[in-house]
Amino acid sequence: MKNLRNLSLASGIAVLITAICTIGLGLTDRENSAALYRTLILLGGDVKNGGYIQCFTYLAFFWTWFEVKEKLRVIARERKAFKMNLVPTSEKHVFMPSDINNLKFKLIEFEKKEKYVLSDLLKKACTKYRTSGSLSELIDIVSIQIEVSQEKSEGDQSVIRYLTWVIPSIGFVGTVLGISQALIVANSGDMDKITSLLGVAFDTTLIALILSIIIMWFVHQLQEETDRFHSDLKEFVIENLINKIENS
Repeated sequence: MKNLRNLSLASGIAVLITAICTIGLGLTDRENSAALYRTLILLGGDVKNGGYIQCFTYLAFFWTWFEVKEKLRVIARERKAFKMNLVPTSEKHVFMPSDINNLKFKLIEFEKKEKYVLSDLLKKACTKYRTSGSLSELIDIVSIQIEVSQEKSEGDQSVIRYLTWVIPSIGFVGTVLGISQALIVANSGDMDKITSLLGVAFDTTLIALILSIIIMWFVHQLQEETDRFHSDLKEFVIENLINKIENS
């Protein structure tokens, strides 16, 4: 549902930008406002001659942007669990083996209201320690669960990875279409038409590459936040649970 919502928002923005550029192009005097006229064509205002390609580029760009922002909001929500006192964070606190069972029941009650990656990880860690009583096995299960969480995060970002590839590809498709159309009308000798088609053709790639550079910054930011979250997750569990268990 969220993907469809993001797609709808991105579609609306893409159509709006294209409509503004198209209307603006129709109202702009080419002779007196050459720079503005050229800019509007660059942004996809000449829909009839291929400007619609920029519309698809905007769609992919904003869809990716909304997806990235959605994933960053999820990480920000998950980080709130670090401050919810799910386990005592005092350096002096020590867990006796009998305390682990009580902690698990506390986490179960907590998850009846809301669930976080941290609470689920702590609960599974408690379960593992109850069954094995081994700290080394406990560390192993924590590492495995964090790897599973990272893999799920990467899976959730598959649409983002696809769209980042799509953006420049749309630009290249626009260039190929523009050149092919220019070759078709080449026999007519209409140089203005040929020049217009070639200009729009290369404009599509230029816009796509610029938007691709911008969106990749946000994508790398998301990857950095995802990696940092899982690193902090492991550090939190080790420092506030595993290292404080009094293994008798």
